Amino acid sequence: MIAMQENPLHTHLRLILVPGVGPRTRKNLLDYFGSPEAVFQASEGELCRVQDVGPKLAAAIQRAKTEIDIERELAFYRQRGIHFLLDSDAGYPPLLKDIYDPPGVLFVRGTILPEDSVSLAVIGTRHASHYGERQTRRLVYEFVEAGFCIVSGLARGIDGIAHQAALEAGGRTIAVLGQGLATDLYPPENRRLAQQILEKNGALVSEFPPLSAATRGSFPQRNRIIAGMTLGTVVIEAGQRSGTSLTAHFALDYGREVFAVPGPIDSRVSAGCHQLIREGARLLESVEDILDELGPLKERIPHHSGLSVSHPAELSLSEEEQTILRALPETGMTVDELTQQTGIPIYKIMTLLTQMEIKHLLQRGAGQRIFRRQ
Repeated sequence: MIAMQENPLHTHLRLILVPGVGPRTRKNLLDYFGSPEAVFQASEGELCRVQDVGPKLAAAIQRAKTEIDIERELAFYRQRGIHFLLDSDAGYPPLLKDIYDPPGVLFVRGTILPEDSVSLAVIGTRHASHYGERQTRRLVYEFVEAGFCIVSGLARGIDGIAHQAALEAGGRTIAVLGQGLATDLYPPENRRLAQQILEKNGALVSEFPPLSAATRGSFPQRNRIIAGMTLGTVVIEAGQRSGTSLTAHFALDYGREVFAVPGPIDSRVSAGCHQLIREGARLLESVEDILDELGPLKERIPHHSGLSVSHPAELSLSEEEQTILRALPETGMTVDELTQQTGIPIYKIMTLLTQMEIKHLLQRGAGQRIFRRQ
């Protein structure tokens, strides 16, 4: 039986590890009983009163009190460099917490940072064309330059290219897996890429217990996380009926933006993108389309994230760049006025202004005045 003094976090984990207790069933149980401790204290008859809980699952919950050794689980996680985040933890991705069916736990290898909320999902076909690969690399470089974290599924094709391009551009990237973090990675050719993500302080994430193998049904579950933890989903090549299109529709269901890259009209792997555009997705040509559609990020990122930014690039500004932004009024300033106001020498401020224009933070207006980009 569960010891009365068991750590509440461990009791939450025990419930999540019961086979058959998915996000919705867990929510139903907690809504009915109030806490995981109360769930495990309930009889099988009481458990069966909860929606989606039948006799087999009720019996499995009862057995979990003795069959799941939490201390052994945690020791195994530590050996594999895995930690977990409950949906009640401060470090849990805030955008993901706001969807209607968030996973109760995320298993993580690596690091998830608060600024990773400023993220885009970049997804597409496993059978990328040369055109698709070229556009993925071009766009991801632009996204990273603008300050976005890149989230994808570490699959063959567009997903893997997106992760690799993000690393090459010096950006952050997070891979969401459809399997446990302690099993042999599928596809095997991306194992080195997964290691590179960890070496660059990114993260591998899964809602599945570490020893869970990938199944046909696990990838749609994975896809909803990709859509749920990002501000928008970018689709680069997809069939009309594909996991990629499913992810895009998850994003729409969650009230997130969807962007699609058009391709040749006779390309089978562009058909899904064209269909999404017909359904209302934003046609994507450059990062400008993303920034125009998202607008001020502070209106899109949940307050409980702890972030307050209007533009993704604000997350990686130097002290002098921050000084320039703070100095700019709505009416703008000339270079001479900025130099006088900030005390930054003109030879240096010219370089900084150019860099900030490239990051889409500033724009030049009439009379050579510098304005903060809205």
